[in-house]
Parts: sequence; structure tokens; C-alpha cells
Amino acid sequence: MAKVSLSFRGNKKLRDALVQKAQLSEVKMIVQKNGAQLNNQTMTNMVNAYTKGYSTGNTIRKTNLTFTSGGLRVKQTTNTDYIQYLENGTRFMQAVPTIKPAFEKQKEQFKTDLERLV
Repeated sequence: MAKVSLSFRGNKKLRDALVQKAQLSEVKMIVQKNGAQLNNQTMTNMVNAYTKGYSTGNTIRKTNLTFTSGGLRVKQTTNTDYIQYLENGTRFMQAVPTIKPAFEKQKEQFKTDLERLV
């Protein structure tokens, strides 16, 4: 009877790829969760900050969240011509930052969530 031998080559590469793939799915979940929380905090900040009589809600309506790179990247945009004036102020108007405070808060949570993976 002939002796049969079976061997696998590249199983270390396969195992490493599977581990990386599993971690990437966890990273995607963290990116999505933190992106949504960032967007919610930004919207809350805007509702609380923009209380003057001339506020129309346009800035809030034009704030969007987009996921790219297969869910590994999130981008929040506010598509108004004047968001930089609201965030930074002008010589005639005091700054009313809403995006940066939300980002600074969420940045720490994002780092904490990613460190749990390691």
C-alpha cells in the first residue's frame, strides 16, 4: 500500500490573514459606532448652540456622515458656505464651535475603543 502524505503550505499566511480579517471587522464596527456618535454629538451641539433668532436649521440639515473604504473611514461634512465662520468666528461675530468639541470628545473614545483590540 502506498503511503499518502498531506501537507499544507501557506497555512501561517492563511491564519494571519484570517486573524487580520477578523480584526478588521471589529475595527469597522468601532469606526461605524464612533462615526455615528460623532455625528449625534455634533447635531446635539448645533441644536444647543444655534439658538439665536436667525437660526433656520440649515447647518444641521446640511451635516452628513459618509462611510468609505469598506467601512474603515468615516467622513462628516457640513455643506454650508458659512460653517467656518460659525466654528471660528469673525471680527464681528464670536465663535460658536460645535464640530471641534464633538470631535475632541469622540477622539478619546475612539482611541480607547481601538486600544481594546490590542
